[in-house]
Amino acid sequence: MMPNWSVIEASFLRQSYPQQLGELAASLARLKSWCQKNASRELIPVLLSENLLYVNLLQQESHINNVELTQLQELLQNWLQDWVTICDKPTEIASLADVAATWSKRVLDMSGLLSKAVM
Repeated sequence: MMPNWSVIEASFLRQSYPQQLGELAASLARLKSWCQKNASRELIPVLLSENLLYVNLLQQESHINNVELTQLQELLQNWLQDWVTICDKPTEIASLADVAATWSKRVLDMSGLLSKAVM
């Protein structure tokens, strides 16, 4: 069953920019987790699509050219395009999980949500 992307998009757009970055970071963390759990071949592309949707929306909403988000956008597009060849290769999936985890931390740092929570 495919997610209702318009509902997901509307919910995402109601959040503040830092919260949107936090949502993207959480989605990347889910991607990492599901890759490590050897999730079904059908689930990972949905998570990749969700992350790509969030990045695309952030790029549209933000009036600054965010080089990091552009890099992440290209990475997600490549993973999605190459999923058919990646999905049967455990080392490729492990690498995808590691990179997703790194990006999750980077995006969470970009959001500033953790530093606000400390204050």
